[in-house]
Amino acid sequence: MGLNVHQHSLYLDGVYVTRGPFDPPVFLPTGPLKSDEVERVHGDVIKRIRRVLERYGLDPIALGLPPRAGDEAPAEFADSSEHEQQLLDYGDAGDDAFFPALKAASVKSLVPFGPGAGQPLKRLIDPDLSRAFQSSGWGSQYVPPPLVMNAGGFSLHAATLIRKGQRAQLEKLCRYVTRPAISLERFEVRPDGMVSWLLRKPWKDGTKGFVMTPYQFLARLAAIVPHPREHQLTYQGVLAPASPLREQVVPRPVVRKEPKDVDVADEDVSMGLGEPPKSQRSICWVAREDGVSEESGLGLR
Repeated sequence: MGLNVHQHSLYLDGVYVTRGPFDPPVFLPTGPLKSDEVERVHGDVIKRIRRVLERYGLDPIALGLPPRAGDEAPAEFADSSEHEQQLLDYGDAGDDAFFPALKAASVKSLVPFGPGAGQPLKRLIDPDLSRAFQSSGWGSQYVPPPLVMNAGGFSLHAATLIRKGQRAQLEKLCRYVTRPAISLERFEVRPDGMVSWLLRKPWKDGTKGFVMTPYQFLARLAAIVPHPREHQLTYQGVLAPASPLREQVVPRPVVRKEPKDVDVADEDVSMGLGEPPKSQRSICWVAREDGVSEESGLGLR
């Protein structure tokens, strides 16, 4: 339920090309992805995001990103060794900064407003899990698999591959990408009125969930609501809605038009009762308006 800034992308492992203006598109597959290519994309993403933050006057260090070589903490954060002071005053957020404050608090699991504004949310910690993680040495022994990068405060996972014909695996991946933001199965309203939220997987420090007041719960819920008229699912390239090649690339279901059965007996009965045939039942709207205006004496403009 926390606002975890991330993006899921499904890419085709190739490109569509056309030999001529009237030729159908042909798919050309690419070679297997390499770790150095993933590392290059990972570094490029970090540079671009930092550039955007600086363009809007947001200091990456103040946002919690680790400092790069040569970076200096700004004056207002010079006394903080961890560089984790907050950009917004959670307890006194104005109208323009209210929703940004909710989002910032959700990212770092902090109380957004009230007496404990800016303080960490109450956690559900299992000490046995924490000791198990520490004794196993999982954190020091973990080695990321190929095509996975996790450095500089950013992670990039490109190790998932769906091959041609694996429709069940593709459906499962699409369902995972488009899954809802929250799972009602992991929520519980306790007898004391507090709301508990369990994590899907416990953290290394033994944290398995959070406890919050109903107002704090609504604040975290409001933080993950997308902006109005902001699409959460977009298509690019030949899959874009305005692409001229989309109709030739995206398969369409075959719809068979069955002939409509005409009952001759019913048609004869309707003709005998003076009812016009179906082809003559549609009357022009202008003629209808003229008839209404003549009978009621009202003019239509």
